Amino acid sequence: MEGIILRLNKIDIIENVLEGYMFSEKKVTDECKIYTIENSTGCGEMRCYNLFDGVQLSYNNLNMETAYQKINPKSGVLEIDHCLEGCYEFKLENNERALIGKGDLSVIEIGKVPFEDSCIPTKKYVGLSIFIDIEKAQKSIDKYFPYAKIDLLEIKDRLCKNGAALIIHSRHEIDHVISELYRVDSRIRLSYSIIKTIELLLFLNLVESSDTFKLTSFSEPVYKATVESYKTILNNPFERYSISDLSKKYAISESSLKRCFIYITGSSIGNFIRENCLEAAAKLLIHKPLMSIGEISDLSGYLNPSKFSESFKKHFGQTPQEYRKKSI
Repeated sequence: MEGIILRLNKIDIIENVLEGYMFSEKKVTDECKIYTIENSTGCGEMRCYNLFDGVQLSYNNLNMETAYQKINPKSGVLEIDHCLEGCYEFKLENNERALIGKGDLSVIEIGKVPFEDSCIPTKKYVGLSIFIDIEKAQKSIDKYFPYAKIDLLEIKDRLCKNGAALIIHSRHEIDHVISELYRVDSRIRLSYSIIKTIELLLFLNLVESSDTFKLTSFSEPVYKATVESYKTILNNPFERYSISDLSKKYAISESSLKRCFIYITGSSIGNFIRENCLEAAAKLLIHKPLMSIGEISDLSGYLNPSKFSESFKKHFGQTPQEYRKKSI
């Protein structure tokens, strides 16, 4: 490969494949293009980097209930998504709800997944997407990485034969590649991201059928009951609900509630209740300076203030006293 200069991607694959999608703002910097999405439910941002010809990497941070717009996306593009925080939900044509949750890696052929709508149940989604124009990217890979023997059409046919696939069994190699993409130093972002994208495609070459599953989906009653349970917990942070209480209140089986809740929030119900309570306690420490730490401990359901302090420090890295002093 001596003397060969890697041809960088100059085409916005996102705009090409999602033709007709209305972004609120497009801003070009020296290193990336930033797409802003804004509507009545909130706002979000896609920070996109052009890698080699046919490949684009996007870091997504969405704080909104939905970013959905009805368009007819063009085919011939693979989209690899990884969810770092939050959850993204698709409403399928059969009225089921399919979810990509924390830690999930999905591979789809854009335009081939039959869904009617999408939303972000917790109004928070952080993750990354790699957009691959199959025809153009294959030419680049064959030219610059011939010994990799990466066949994008074969990967698409194997992983997307049912419309979409999720790599839900954690593999150290893939987890390592993805985590590095989030932490890459800005000074080497472009070259390092190219290397990591090729590395990810190499490991997708090795993924067996036992590692892939269709998008996890839930019936609409299960999904709606779980969202209501989530809202109930969120709006009543000092109530200690049991799984049994919630399943009876919203007429859903405990097993379905637990499973769906993890996909929506990325956390078990018990952990979510504890963390939500501590977050609310932290707000009281700042906004209610006349309340003693003992009173806040009692309100949070801790009979022993030392246990409250221990849990608080584990979550925030500071004791309640330190947190209040620093914040005020």
